[in-house]
Amino acid sequence: MAVAITPQVVRRIETAEHEAWREIDRAAPADIRTALGIECTSIGDGAVFAVSKIDHIQFNRLAGLGITREIMPKELDEGINVFDRLGLKNWIVHVPPQSHNLAALCAACGLVPHSRSWAKFVRDAAPPARIETDLNIREIGAEQGEIFGATAAKGFGMPPVLGKWLGAIPGRQNWHCFLAFDGDAPAAAGALYVHNRTGWIGIGATLESYRGRKAQQAILAARIAKGIERGCDLFTTETGIPHVGEAGPSFKNIQRAGLLIAYERPNLKRP
Repeated sequence: MAVAITPQVVRRIETAEHEAWREIDRAAPADIRTALGIECTSIGDGAVFAVSKIDHIQFNRLAGLGITREIMPKELDEGINVFDRLGLKNWIVHVPPQSHNLAALCAACGLVPHSRSWAKFVRDAAPPARIETDLNIREIGAEQGEIFGATAAKGFGMPPVLGKWLGAIPGRQNWHCFLAFDGDAPAAAGALYVHNRTGWIGIGATLESYRGRKAQQAILAARIAKGIERGCDLFTTETGIPHVGEAGPSFKNIQRAGLLIAYERPNLKRP
C-alpha cells in the first residue's frame, strides 16, 4: 500500500536517515577517525558530515537543515565553511521538500543542482516477499563486524580503511547487520537502523563476483522483516537516480522490495 507523503512522513524518513548517519559517525574508532579525517558537526537543526580523506559526495554532505524550522543564512554558511576548511570540493546540500527556506538560501549562495539527484524511498510494514537465492542470509553481531565492514567496503569499491569503520557498526544499539554467505565466504552486506519505529535501510553492497544472485534482494527482505519484528511501521532508504543508459541495480532492487519513490531530493553544490 502506498504511503501518503505528508509533512510528518517527510520529517520521519529524513530524521531516520539523519540519525543513522550520526550513529555511523559515532561508531568510528578513534584511530580511523583520525586516519580518515572524520567530522560531524551539528548545524542548525541538521548536521554537516565530512570525511576529509575521501572527497566524495557520499561522505561529505550537509543534511537535515530546514526539516523542523526556518534556518538562518549564517547556519548554511557555517556548514559550507567546514568543507572549505577541509579543502573538499565534492560536497552537497540535501534539499528535501518542506525544508522551509533552505532552497532559497542555497540559491542566494549561488549553489546549483548536482548532476546526481537522489530518490528518497518509503514503504509501509507489509511483509516482504520471499526471495529465492542460493546464498545464506544471516544477521550478524559484533564478533563478525570485521567481515561485515570488509565486505561492504570491497563491494562499494572503497579502500579497506573504510571497512574498519563500517565494521564497528554491528552490535551497536538499534543496528541490525546482515551478511549473505556462499558457504563460509561472505558475498554481500546490508544494515538496518531503527529510529522511533522508522527503519532506515543502508550500507547495501555486494561483491562483484556475486552480483546477479539476488543477494541484495534477499538482504533487503531480511532487513524489512527484522524491522517489522522491531515494531517499525515505516521504512526508508535513498539512492542516486540513474542517468539515461545506466543500469541502476540498487534503484531497481529497492523498488522490487516494495519501496516506492516518495520524492526526488535535489543535491546542491557550488558551480
